Amino acid sequence: MGQPRFAKIPYRTYTMALAVACLIGVLLFGLGTSFYWHEKQEAIDQTITNLNQAADLAGVEAYVTLFEAATRYEEQSNQTSSFLSTPYKERALQYNERLLNDFEDGVNERERETLETFSNELNQILETEQFEEVPTDVISSINRRWLYQALEQTNQSNAAYELTDAIMRMQSMLMRNRDALFREPIDADQLESSVDMIVGEATLIQTILASNPELQTKAIIDVADSGRSFANMANREASLEARYVNSTNVYEDAYGALRSVRSNSETMLREESKHYQVLATTSFVMTLLLSLGLLFLLYYTRNRYNHDLAHLKARALAIDPSLEPVETMFPKTHDFRGIEDELREIAASVHSTVHELENRSQDLVRYHERWSSLFSETGLAIALMDDSYNLIERNEMFRQFFGDRNLYEINQLFTETGRRLFEQALEGVTDQGTSAQFIIHLKGEHLRYLNVKLTPLKREEKLTYYLIVEDETDRVERERKVDRLVRFDLATNLYNEYGFIRKWEKQEIDGAFVLIRIHDYHHLVDWYDPAYADLLMIEFARAVESRLSKYAQHLFGRYRDDTFMLYVRGFSYEDEHELLELFPTEVTINHKRQNVHIQIGATETEGAYNDCLFKAMKALQHAKETRTPSVWYDSEILAQMQLAALIEQALPDAIRRGDLTVAYQPQVELKTGRVVGAEVLARWTHPDIGVIPPNEFIRVAERSDQILWLSHNILDQTIAQLVAWQGTAFEDISLSFNLSAHSVDPSIVTKLRDSIEVYPWLPDRLKIELTESSDIMSYASELERLEDIADLGYCLSIDDFGTGYASFEAIWHLPIQEVKIDRMYVSGKAKESTSFLRAVSRFANEQQLTALAEGIETESDLSRMLREGVELGQGFYFSPALDAASFESWVNTKGHSR
Repeated sequence: MGQPRFAKIPYRTYTMALAVACLIGVLLFGLGTSFYWHEKQEAIDQTITNLNQAADLAGVEAYVTLFEAATRYEEQSNQTSSFLSTPYKERALQYNERLLNDFEDGVNERERETLETFSNELNQILETEQFEEVPTDVISSINRRWLYQALEQTNQSNAAYELTDAIMRMQSMLMRNRDALFREPIDADQLESSVDMIVGEATLIQTILASNPELQTKAIIDVADSGRSFANMANREASLEARYVNSTNVYEDAYGALRSVRSNSETMLREESKHYQVLATTSFVMTLLLSLGLLFLLYYTRNRYNHDLAHLKARALAIDPSLEPVETMFPKTHDFRGIEDELREIAASVHSTVHELENRSQDLVRYHERWSSLFSETGLAIALMDDSYNLIERNEMFRQFFGDRNLYEINQLFTETGRRLFEQALEGVTDQGTSAQFIIHLKGEHLRYLNVKLTPLKREEKLTYYLIVEDETDRVERERKVDRLVRFDLATNLYNEYGFIRKWEKQEIDGAFVLIRIHDYHHLVDWYDPAYADLLMIEFARAVESRLSKYAQHLFGRYRDDTFMLYVRGFSYEDEHELLELFPTEVTINHKRQNVHIQIGATETEGAYNDCLFKAMKALQHAKETRTPSVWYDSEILAQMQLAALIEQALPDAIRRGDLTVAYQPQVELKTGRVVGAEVLARWTHPDIGVIPPNEFIRVAERSDQILWLSHNILDQTIAQLVAWQGTAFEDISLSFNLSAHSVDPSIVTKLRDSIEVYPWLPDRLKIELTESSDIMSYASELERLEDIADLGYCLSIDDFGTGYASFEAIWHLPIQEVKIDRMYVSGKAKESTSFLRAVSRFANEQQLTALAEGIETESDLSRMLREGVELGQGFYFSPALDAASFESWVNTKGHSR
């Protein structure tokens, strides 16, 4: 009998180790599960704490606002007592005291400092009625964040967010329009505008409630009803008392509605917290019970094993073929009964074969002496076969591989290809008498690679064979892993560039080579983490591979972290639409939909990979610089590359010689036609090339790191023109200087600061217009420099507002004073989308921002801007960009600067 593979490990040790491992596994799993649910409960409890603190913040804000309203009413109505305002003041101080005692965390350092200052000075603010010191924006921001956090934790619908936002806006509108509501005499237009905004939000609340009955509560229905009834206050005959009563009713109803939303959310959160607590406790108790059960089972099994093992030892000592079984001494059944019977059979067999073994012992000793060193001392698995392919001898290593199987059984362990190789090798060794060596696969739970060698040996008159086996699995696996690391991208399992090239060289190339850049990759790395960005690449790659399955010949790989490369045979420029359909516009990551924005550089293939890569890279570069989704390489791209090279070479000399000039496109107040400013635009006429469009040389300047030098030159000319206009009829006209993300440099900040020392009036007449806001928002250092510029008093304006999330994000991170509506919504392809214009105008009004529309081309464009409430505009309808002299002449003849 062969020795089992784990014969050296005692069965008791093996079972004990396995049981202990199971016990540890149960403990780790159970305690980990309990800890997980406990962590979930703590997160819910923290959200409840934040929600309660938000309620205190909302209470302070609400009663300070109501106190201010009551104070204004008492002053306007000549009240001699403060019986209306005093209760509100006391409630505000009560909430403030709770806020000081309970306020813990959940805010940043700046918010905490602002709130602590406000809370400590609240009594003085209320006494001196300095209501402008109330940090309403900070309080509203914290309340909104914590309330939305509670809504998110309880998985409430989008309608709940919209409803909450509408109620908060109604509160904000009441606070911002208090002058119009309590003014005596009434400013009818301002009052009507204020009432319309509040009624509009009430109508929106009622619409949301109609579509979502589950959100209807008494408090929310009350605020919708009181808001809609507030329309009566637009009447010129409405008295001051009526306006005060209705305004405070609407505000208190809004405060009550938000309190109802918080209360509902807190109730749901507490239920969820109890649920997580039950789960954590249940997991812990179940773990203890399972652990105790395993310990008891282990103890019981160990005792039974020791009991039966004692019997087995006694029977092993008593077994003799000549003796009758002594059944009275031992139990009939125990764990080792089968072994006992086998021992009895072995004893009988041993007695019958002893004589034969003694006769052959001398031969075996000689044979063993001859080959024992080869069998025992080598690390190879070796077996000896006779000419009938019967295994005569095998060493311990061979037994570890194949046990006591015969040659036929061993051959069945190989794959079909391995069996064929083995049979052919046997035939060759038998017929030719030479050795054979080959590698075959061994089937089983894990695939293994065996290096097999057959060597013939003449023993007396018979031919025998050595079968030598060596395990090559580790070496083969190492080689395969190294090969995979060299040729494949670990995240997506696609070819990397090296693997792509090796595969490319083995194919007949005739089709399209494409580079696909994922525009969102680096933003997702900043917003989330690299793992989330890699998930985007993985899901995108899966979708593309699925769509590529219908094409017989293609190659798909990952070129760089945010770029894929693709070859599809048979594709050309005419198949651009079909090519674009290969790429999804959105993927699902962690059960959330993620939009995907790509840019493509493509070329029809040539034989050399480097040539195709160069052309596709240039096409992709052109797509990025021109913000075009898809670009195919052609002679025009080559011409543009040559032109860009010429511009890059000539630009430094042009800046140095002063060949770059500026032009001014007027900015007009739409209602009056008054010229209030101009945008400064760079111009360049090259002596050989001629007029070079600004977007061309600015793009080259950004790419070649000359943009900062160019920005300094244009800024100097802009300041010089403002100085020239000082003391003239044009001294009230402001100029807008374009500052891109690549030019937000400390030297620009220093120049603007130094200029103020010479020209203190400069910040009132120089606007800083931020372009490429999506890039600016990606870097904290640029944001800090823009904060420094704003602190100097310069007006900051956002260019191309509405073309990306970054423009909106910039408003919350920077002290923006002006938004410039992109021409796409004014005279471009989205000009019919009046809802966006209306939303921007309303948003600008609420945030006290100036809205400026660029690209006004026709009378119709102008009428639409006026109708939607846009204040300023520029475009060819008024005038193209003009040099300084022409601009002054145009203003004198057609515009009015004052």
